[in-house]
Order: sequence, then C-alpha cells, then structure tokens
Amino acid sequence: MPTVHRSMAYPLFSLTGTLLIIVAALLHPHLKGDGAAELAMIAHADAWRAIHWAFLFGFPLSLAGLVGILVRQTGTPGEAAARGGVVVGGFAYGAWLLVVAFMLGTGWALARSYAAAEPGMAATNAVFVYDMLRPFALAAQRIAGFALGISTCLLGWGMVRGRVDAVWLGWSGVASGLIAVALTMLFGEATKADQAAFAPPVLWQLLTAGVFARRAGRP
Repeated sequence: MPTVHRSMAYPLFSLTGTLLIIVAALLHPHLKGDGAAELAMIAHADAWRAIHWAFLFGFPLSLAGLVGILVRQTGTPGEAAARGGVVVGGFAYGAWLLVVAFMLGTGWALARSYAAAEPGMAATNAVFVYDMLRPFALAAQRIAGFALGISTCLLGWGMVRGRVDAVWLGWSGVASGLIAVALTMLFGEATKADQAAFAPPVLWQLLTAGVFARRAGRP
C-alpha cells in the first residue's frame, strides 16, 4: 500500500472530529415546548456554549477525515464517487454549521435576554425573534442531514468500487447514507427522527477512522 494510504493523520482527524460531535450530541439538552420554553432551557444550560463549540470544532476535523477516504481511492475506479462524496460532505457540514452557529450565537444571546428580562417586553421580543429565525435553522438542519447521507453513500460506493479497503466497510457506508436520506425525506425538520439522520453517517465515519487507524499502525 502506498505510504500516503498508511498515514495516521486522516484517521486521527476523523476520530477526533466524530468523537467531539458524538459527545456534544449526547450532552445536548433536549429542547421541547414553545419558543419561550426553549429559550428558558438554553439560558439554564451551563454547558451550552461548550457543547456547541465542540460541534463546530468537530466539523472541520471530520471533513478532513473524509478527504482521507478520497486519498485512499485516488487512482482507483472509486475515485470519482469518493471525490463527489467529499464535495457533498463539505456542503453538508457547511449547512450543519449554520444550525450550530445560530444556536451558539443568536440562540444563546436571545436566551440570556429572555432570562434577564422576563416577564417584560424585552422577553417577548426575544421569543418573537427566536420563533422567526428558528425555522431557517431547522431547514438548514434538514438539508444538512440529507446531504450528509448522500455524501456517505458516495464515499461508501467509492470504497466498494475502489477495492482498496474491505467491501463490507463500503457497503455499510452506502447503507448508513441511505438511512440518513430516508429519515430526512420522511420526517419533518422539527422531529427527533430528522435529527437522528446524522447518527448513521457520523458513526460510520467513526468506524471507518478506527479501521484505517488500526491498519496504519501495523508494521
């Protein structure tokens, strides 16, 4: 195997990024209720900013890990699919970034304003602004999950075609991507099922990074 294929850098990028995303997702408070209720929950979540910064730092690391899959498929019949997967993956993480950045910046600021002003006019205004902007963030979230599913399908198919790595790893990527696509298409953006669409691709990236890191560490 060429030296570049055995590099530990890309697997480490992917492992770090996906672990940051997974930990942040597990620690993220379950927001429910109307805009006022969500703002109150955000205001009382002490780790809110740390959780969302973990997401944001995890995105470029995970995307760098996807580049590692493309590097492994370069010069094989799976290169075109892997290249498409990285491009679509960049779009997916960009759209996901919009959601997280909104909740980290605007959502946090509105929540603090709401908590400090309740029950005054400023609190009412904070809820109004949040309710107006939240649908945009949810729409970005849905298309991000859909795009990440397409990206995972392409990357998995590239691995199947390239035959550089185990075929089962490629097919598991195709299956993970199809599950994500189905969840985003069948369920609305305000549902937990839509949020769950991110889980199969991220877990597949973690699995792939673990396999690559193990192989790179062999003499």
